[in-house]
Amino acid sequence: HAGVQAAVIFPQNDLRTLVDGTLGLSFGVHLGINLQGGNELRPRLDYLQVDTEAFHVLTLHSTSRSAHCVALGADYLKFFEGGSRGAYGVAGVGLQWWSASDPAAESTHDTAPYLQAGVGFRFDSKVGAEIVYNLGRFRSHSGTAGTIQAGINYRF
Repeated sequence: HAGVQAAVIFPQNDLRTLVDGTLGLSFGVHLGINLQGGNELRPRLDYLQVDTEAFHVLTLHSTSRSAHCVALGADYLKFFEGGSRGAYGVAGVGLQWWSASDPAAESTHDTAPYLQAGVGFRFDSKVGAEIVYNLGRFRSHSGTAGTIQAGINYRF
């Protein structure tokens, strides 16, 4: 089944510092492949965006910092009661292409692997919700891009 997903992003680690803890958004598409017996493989393509703008009273100007990411990966879903509905665990791996900008530092564009794990619940054959922790890197050697993502997904 083809589907779409959307999530609110709670930045963690160095990503949180970059964007001052501002929440972000994620949107994506996926393809659910039923492997039978409560197992599913879900290749996915996501776009993540976290932006913040700050106004500095003493200097009377504003600065903008942002992090944008395109991610290509795959998740393994294991439904606790078999079938393709109800509670499930998620484990995923993939590649992220990050673009991070900060006026106080050099803007960067990096590619790095990521891992994610979480839990979800599929309410019926079409609608589900999940919360996952995603851990990757941006700024190749100096930035950990952790996120907690709480979202919904819809299968066509």
